[in-house]
Amino acid sequence: MKKQSLSPGTTKALFEDQEIRRERYNDERWFSVVDIVNILSESQGIDKWAYRRKLKQRLIAEWSEIVTFCHELKFLATDGKRYTWDAANTQTVLRIIQSIPSPNAEPLKQRLASLGNQRYEELNDPELGMQRARERAISVYQSRGMNDAEIKQRLQTIDIRHDYTDELKTRGIQGKEYGILTNISYTRSGKNADDYKKHKWLTKNDNLRDHMTKTEMLLTWLSEEAGTQIIKHKDLQWFDEVQDGLAQWADIARQAKDTLEEKIWTSILDPNNRLTVKQQALRQKAHQQQKLWYNKGKKKRK
Repeated sequence: MKKQSLSPGTTKALFEDQEIRRERYNDERWFSVVDIVNILSESQGIDKWAYRRKLKQRLIAEWSEIVTFCHELKFLATDGKRYTWDAANTQTVLRIIQSIPSPNAEPLKQRLASLGNQRYEELNDPELGMQRARERAISVYQSRGMNDAEIKQRLQTIDIRHDYTDELKTRGIQGKEYGILTNISYTRSGKNADDYKKHKWLTKNDNLRDHMTKTEMLLTWLSEEAGTQIIKHKDLQWFDEVQDGLAQWADIARQAKDTLEEKIWTSILDPNNRLTVKQQALRQKAHQQQKLWYNKGKKKRK
């Protein structure tokens, strides 16, 4: 298997209430072979590991080209961390399906064919792809308990975020520099990104904005919109100049936050998040075992 590094972005396709994790690599969908085999084998517990080992051995012996065309990509797990698993594109997955006798094989083929057809349609009509992506995002937000007003606001913050990053791009910002400048926006809203995620019991791979309240999102929105205007009107160029400019002048969100908290006598930085009950339980267990990224190595309180 070829090992590949991949930025966080695991999404999930549903097959009869079972999840198939997928990643985008080289502008192509890659599926978790583990999830595919679990659905087809319908095996549980330790047996599924033995089944996958035997299947991999047989594929190497009989269809060595399948293994050659697989990669090892990082997929998001239920504990919020990312682990390396075998991944295959649609064509390779279909060949794997052919080697596993299962009543789920044919409907799974149809599902993958449908996904492939959607991808073809989106290549010919990018606007359709954007609309479908928006619909998928709305569906995910609804599953997290967000109401229509919250979803609308979240989508608006995404648009503002894109305006902000597009402006940064025209100023020569690239790579990790985006994260550093984004951290300035969060700091102006009260905490840097790491402290903000710790406050809400999130992992580094969680999207912080998906767990913000309406007021928190408005503050972040204000911070980035102010940053965009400052960059434009002062005509800041390249990373050092942009960073210095934002650090010196982008205090609008901070002032708004301090003024509001002074009036309501409480912090507007909400410690709550939108994790599911299952995710909350996993985070609680990981916290007790000191396995969360922000409390590793700390001594347990007696």
